[in-house]
Amino acid sequence: MKTSLILLVIVCALSCGVAGDAAKSTDQANIQGEWLAQSESQNGVKWTVSYVYVFRKDKLTFRDETGKEMKYLFKLETTGNLKLITLQPEETLANSTPVSIAYELDGDSLTIVIAPPGLRPTEISDKNDQELIICKRKGS
Repeated sequence: MKTSLILLVIVCALSCGVAGDAAKSTDQANIQGEWLAQSESQNGVKWTVSYVYVFRKDKLTFRDETGKEMKYLFKLETTGNLKLITLQPEETLANSTPVSIAYELDGDSLTIVIAPPGLRPTEISDKNDQELIICKRKGS
């Protein structure tokens, strides 16, 4: 009986790890491509934006409304209650601190939450000075 219980615990632990990896690999594949930011809100105030996010393999290129581009390496964290994208600027890898932003990915919709500097997002919302950005996949 004790051996069966230990075996069950091990199988459950391994399958949870596999499920986390499956979510990560699925999101990694599904987030690839070009995303057009359509709106941004903060503390209930909403405005229209036209940012572009391009995910290619483990790289993210962000283009603002002026055309300025910023390049990052990114990694998905899908195991917690809140899914996160960890960003690290490509040019300053050695001396920069990674930044985590929350995300929700649903088909051709991507929601991004950016917390105030020095903080991590706590939920998918525009509350507490978090920026909530709604994106659609280009061509959808």
